[in-house]
Amino acid sequence: MSKEPTFRRRIAAIKREGGFTLIEMLVVMTLLGITMAMFAGTFSSVTNRSSQVQGQNIGMTEVRGALNQIVNDFRDASYGPKATPIISDPSNHSLFSFYSPDRMQPAHMRRITYWVQGTSLMRQVTTSTNTDGPPWAGVGSDTGPTLTLFSGITNPTNIFQYCGQNTTEMGLAPTNPTSPQPITWQCTAPTSTSTLNTVVVQVGVATNSASPAYYYGAVATLRSTVNQAQTGASS
Repeated sequence: MSKEPTFRRRIAAIKREGGFTLIEMLVVMTLLGITMAMFAGTFSSVTNRSSQVQGQNIGMTEVRGALNQIVNDFRDASYGPKATPIISDPSNHSLFSFYSPDRMQPAHMRRITYWVQGTSLMRQVTTSTNTDGPPWAGVGSDTGPTLTLFSGITNPTNIFQYCGQNTTEMGLAPTNPTSPQPITWQCTAPTSTSTLNTVVVQVGVATNSASPAYYYGAVATLRSTVNQAQTGASS
């Protein structure tokens, strides 16, 4: 049996110039464009979501670290200069200022101030120029370096709530249906600065304009009751 016909058929098949028609090419290009557009949209959505989650995680770390610092600072709060209360202005719910010794040996007294500037929480620490007891010098006003702890606060005028000593037990207030916050704290306001022993911090933070606000809270309470101002002059 001769193989010549088979060989000729192969040569003829190779020489044929047949291919896709114009309509077939247009259909393929259209389907390919739709597929690529869908893929691009999905990829963009995944990228944006990943960026939001990453920003949220970073923001959560910053906020929790700041709240823990507030709690640790306030636990050891004490009177600084003569006849100066622990809290300088408990009526201002966006400003939190008090005196607390550092952990150095010998110890200095610190005037620590937290406040909201725009949508950022700031911290300023002014350290006394002397050590080991009153009169504490150099802490009569805020003159120390400032630090931005985090930004994106959505409730800048009401992040600190002050509670008095010897009051009813603090608990959760009923959910406010008109507020995005899932819970709010309730406690009895202090009758004076000398009866204040607890500060509730509740702050809403949005990492960017497109993300929702997430709420964080902490309760800072003095380790022991401080009722007596330290004696001695200060500057």
